[in-house]
Amino acid sequence: MRARHHAAFWLPAQAAASLVQIACLERSLAHIAAGWVVKMPAFDAKVAFGLQMHRAMERATALRSRIKGLCHATAEEPTVASGLRSVVSHIDRAQTPDRLAAAVYRWLYPRLIESYKTHLRQTDPDGDRGSIELIRSFLPAIEEERRDGRARSRARWRSDGRAWLGELDELWTARTEGEPLTLENALWGPVDRVRTAARPERTRLSESGSLGLVPADPVGDERDIGMFLHKELDEEYTALELIARNAYEHPDMPWAFHRDMARHASDEARHAVMIARLMTARGFRHGDFAVSVSSYEGLYEFEPCAPGSRKELLWRMLIRQTFMEGLAIDSLAHDIERRRAAGQSDIAEVLEYVLRDEVFHAQSGLRWSRELVGSEPDAIVQAREEAFAYFTARAEAAREAFVINNLDEAMRELAAVQDGKLQRGATPPDRPLNHTGRAQAGYTDEDIRQVVSWGYASEKTGKA
Repeated sequence: MRARHHAAFWLPAQAAASLVQIACLERSLAHIAAGWVVKMPAFDAKVAFGLQMHRAMERATALRSRIKGLCHATAEEPTVASGLRSVVSHIDRAQTPDRLAAAVYRWLYPRLIESYKTHLRQTDPDGDRGSIELIRSFLPAIEEERRDGRARSRARWRSDGRAWLGELDELWTARTEGEPLTLENALWGPVDRVRTAARPERTRLSESGSLGLVPADPVGDERDIGMFLHKELDEEYTALELIARNAYEHPDMPWAFHRDMARHASDEARHAVMIARLMTARGFRHGDFAVSVSSYEGLYEFEPCAPGSRKELLWRMLIRQTFMEGLAIDSLAHDIERRRAAGQSDIAEVLEYVLRDEVFHAQSGLRWSRELVGSEPDAIVQAREEAFAYFTARAEAAREAFVINNLDEAMRELAAVQDGKLQRGATPPDRPLNHTGRAQAGYTDEDIRQVVSWGYASEKTGKA
């Protein structure tokens, strides 16, 4: 067989045009995953989407860089047709989680993989070596994602969804039609707002206003350790869901914002896997205790903020990432020492990894909160004060309503709190500031004075 003449290979502009189509599919996959994490009832699906959100975003970022390299000399910017956006946005409008999973793993992934392989066949093996090396590094992981997704969704797939996949086939044939779009503006706005986090059927949920799980001795008592881990797992899932929605509901935020949110979501997914592993080793599973979704539903919207507004995004980040994640930086450093002293090295080792990630989460929250409020030095402190005042007032009102309607349960919760005080010798919970961790995250002295003034952390010296 005669070797193909080099002139038959793609020119740089053609290679860039191919890559921008693939990058658009990857970026859209990350966007779809971000929107659907909270809507998937199965926890394994939430974790998978959190991980895929980050992987797809990073692949899109690498492709974006390669495209710029191919186009730099001519200052061109390759585009995709709006027809391609019509296809992927239609996937996002799936009516059920099962249909969404089928569209992603049984329809989108095969076309994504084939697009990558077509590029390998058509591009110049020497001139476009950078693209070839990228694609070859991507394909094994993408193939594995597809296999895992198909296996996970097989039992839930139904033949009545085949007409739905047929709709996607029709749109795919018209993917090259329509107005040209750059990679940065090829996304679509959110198709919904999701106030309630999906959980598996028959999940026992904590009521609004409940104190939730109150382990009296989360270091020394096995059942209380299980409760502690259960609470942590709830926090990982709800943080994953909220951060993913922050990205999904604000596609017009800068590319770097979406990379940060994707990494944060992926971190929370990994944390969930590690904490579930610790629970399993101790004979517990998620759902053995009441499941809490308050850290998602309580932070999703606020009456003073217009739905979908930048102010709403700001308040979510201020409370979740700059306040709660800041407290986690303090608590984790302290708890790691306690766990090691108690001989719980497996828990301490997991918390070591979590602590490292929490510093990035707070750093990201501070960065993008400052981006939204402006450059005034005290603007973020004032905005956090306003958000926190509303948040705490609403929480207190929910607690009051819960006590009125569930007096016996409220008394049991207070008794559990009292048991915890007795275990500690009537001292308040110890949360010394982790000055090193907070400095690495970028907290200012004014940020730290604020949280100390609220009474959530102490200036008592704690080993960072």
